[in-house]
Order: sequence, then C-alpha cells, then structure tokens
Amino acid sequence: MAAKRTVYHVSPSGERAAAAGVKWQVEGREGRRLLDEPHRTQQEAIDSARRHAKEHTPAQILVHARDGHIRTAYTYGNTLAVPPDERGRRPGESGGFF
Repeated sequence: MAAKRTVYHVSPSGERAAAAGVKWQVEGREGRRLLDEPHRTQQEAIDSARRHAKEHTPAQILVHARDGHIRTAYTYGNTLAVPPDERGRRPGESGGFF
C-alpha cells in the first residue's frame, strides 16, 4: 500500500492576520502535527511549503489564489500526479473535494 500523501495549502490569511501584516499562510498535517505557519508574502509561504513537502514525501502543495481557487499544484515523491478537475475530483472519481 502506498504512503498517504501530505497536502500543504498556501492560502491568503484572514482579515485579522492581514491587518497585522501576515498576508499568507501554510496549512497542512504532518502525521499528528497540525502545521499553520504565517508569512508576509506568497513566495515566502510557497518556499516554506516546499521545504516541508521535500521532508515529508510523498507530498503535494496546493497554491490558492486570493479568491480561493487552486492556482497551482506541486507534487513531490512517488504519488499520483493527475491534477484534480475544477471540483477537486480526479477523472473517474465521484464525490467532493479530496
């Protein structure tokens, strides 16, 4: 059986965090540990997510745009690399987002 893929989300922070200068966040779960890191720029958040993903392969990074849709996905390690369609399903799957 294949190892479960760790998924990291790079997304805009909430209004309260943005007021404090934190504009982007990295969220994910590494085993039992919940990851929630604040960053000032999207590039800093992506770089941080890449470091985590390379340490916890197989992994995937989903970069969200400001409106919430998935803008880009990066995959690390031996894992299925078929991108999800606009509803988060892979070809032939039924159901909702991952």
